[in-house]
Amino acid sequence: MSELNFPFVYCNGDSFSDENYSQSLVNATYAHHLADKLNGFASNKAKSGSSNRRIIRTTVHDLLEHRNLNPDQETFALIGLSYELRSEIWVDDFLPTAYEESQFITHTFSGLTDWHSKLLNNEKITTGHIDQIPSYINKKFYEQYSNGRAFFYSPYAERINLLCDLIMLESLLEKLNIKFLIFQSPPAEILEQEYLLDFFKSQLQSDKRILDIENFSFVQWCHDNGFKTIDDNNTAISNRHYGPDAHKQFAVDFLLTHLKETGQL
Repeated sequence: MSELNFPFVYCNGDSFSDENYSQSLVNATYAHHLADKLNGFASNKAKSGSSNRRIIRTTVHDLLEHRNLNPDQETFALIGLSYELRSEIWVDDFLPTAYEESQFITHTFSGLTDWHSKLLNNEKITTGHIDQIPSYINKKFYEQYSNGRAFFYSPYAERINLLCDLIMLESLLEKLNIKFLIFQSPPAEILEQEYLLDFFKSQLQSDKRILDIENFSFVQWCHDNGFKTIDDNNTAISNRHYGPDAHKQFAVDFLLTHLKETGQL
């Protein structure tokens, strides 16, 4: 029998899951609401601007550490995946606010929607975006790196690597005896067939704990269920953030139901 006889709900993701995105979400994200329903405790490690690499890496760290400290506690992991355009760079001069973040910083090569055409026309794709980066990052090389990454960017490469990571994460969570649900937060790009993409996708198809990346997202669920955004109404549907009412209903109507349907409750 575990010394901790209450469930632990762990959450990781980007701004769509981050309780610090809005004051209204503090202790009121879907992770907190699920923990309330389970009479448990929630720890939300979601961080605005996160890449999928950061989400998965810190999840691996946090849950390995958690299991070392609490080997028998009933544990649920809720992982909200992010935009595939996001990646990371390592910056020696960066002072992390949390040791598990190390020297990694999120990198997005452009904040523009028409970045590809501008790049091919030899126009700047970091305009406005580069002015927001911290002073300890060399802007000259940041821009050069951004242009190179944009030129070679492929959503297929990103999706293949993400699916590969999810297969490995799935095995780790099972080994640690951690119950989990993994899903997109913002809608993902729909891709055509490709061998490696389809091969990895087929390995996950039978696991209903990992929702189809192209056919489900938290943001789309909130929109389809008529919840009001807490962002400016001009924000694109795929980028909208939702308040505690949407998070609560998502926990009750979707997460609880899906945990039961997958035999985890």
